[in-house]
Amino acid sequence: MKRHRTLLLLAPVVLVTVCGCDAIKSSNPTSPDVAGPIAGVSITAPTPVTPGQGSTIRSEEQPVTLTVQNSTTNGQRPITYVFELASDSGFSNRILVREGIQPGGDGKTALRLPDALAADRTYFWRAKAEDGANASPYSAAVSFAVVNIAVIQPPVPVAPIGGATTSSQSPQFSVQNSSRTGPAGAISYTFEISENESFTAMVAVVTIAEGTSPTKFTIAQQLKERTRHYWRARAFDSNVMSDWTVTQSFVTPAAPTVPTPTPTPTPTPGSWPRTGEEVVNYVTTRYPDKLVAGVSLSQRQANMAFIRDRMIEAGICGGMDLGLNLKRGGPEISIDFLVHRSNGQDIGVDIGYDYDNTSTTLRVYWGAGAPGPYYQRYTPRPTCQ
Repeated sequence: MKRHRTLLLLAPVVLVTVCGCDAIKSSNPTSPDVAGPIAGVSITAPTPVTPGQGSTIRSEEQPVTLTVQNSTTNGQRPITYVFELASDSGFSNRILVREGIQPGGDGKTALRLPDALAADRTYFWRAKAEDGANASPYSAAVSFAVVNIAVIQPPVPVAPIGGATTSSQSPQFSVQNSSRTGPAGAISYTFEISENESFTAMVAVVTIAEGTSPTKFTIAQQLKERTRHYWRARAFDSNVMSDWTVTQSFVTPAAPTVPTPTPTPTPTPGSWPRTGEEVVNYVTTRYPDKLVAGVSLSQRQANMAFIRDRMIEAGICGGMDLGLNLKRGGPEISIDFLVHRSNGQDIGVDIGYDYDNTSTTLRVYWGAGAPGPYYQRYTPRPTCQ
């Protein structure tokens, strides 16, 4: 009997031991088996750092690293991070999910993706923090694009090259357009002109849009005469830039000799020019120094305006009613155009043929056209002495 009782007493002990093997959730906030979300615990959402919203990542700069500013928590449990990457903003097509990412020690946490992403696509990513019982909201979703970048080769210099002497102190520069591979955007070119080969004595930097090959431009300023200059160029779009061309050199010519004008007596009263042809003859014989080639564009414009004014004054003195032309109605005044008011009509007169071509002598003529230009009275009126 005694022995039987012992077995009976032991039986409940064994039973209790077996029941203790079932999982029981703990109320201890630091226990790994904490019972559900802990009341009063708040975890802030992490803040995305890189890639930033709308950023572009070159395909060759992969794999991408996702970085967040760490969350804060008022709870006792350590937090880890969950990163999600998707091909849509709603995260219904998730490409990658990584959980349990330990926080970084510098206040930021980073996840480097294991592989490169397909190029020329847009991706979305977000993150959240969790402690095993509570979780933060997701961060704002951030989009970024992975793109293939074009490769742009340097342009090929055309002129001036080989140390040649140019025909003008304002030479024309030209390059064969750059070849490119990949999705290049609109191409432009930067030209640098210097008085030394190291490009520390720069005289001009010019950027122009690509034109029909060869791309070219004429420098607006006059370079120092009888001086060796050096130049180079490179091409670029909004994402990538080519290397510089091989440096080229050229020599500017001597400044053109301005002829001393032969003095022409002022016409006596009654002998001033009375027709367009006589006005042209008057200014071309009196002011040959204003007609020379090889000047800068700004000087040619000043010369053309001077000739225009002298033509108007001479015509007025000869009895013609000449005035300035308001270009397209004003307020700009035409440089190479005037108005002849005759018999109640205003007739437009072109007076400078291809005047802005500084490589040729200024050709002054009387090109009367159709009625309709905008007449402005010329002031002050000439004295005609």
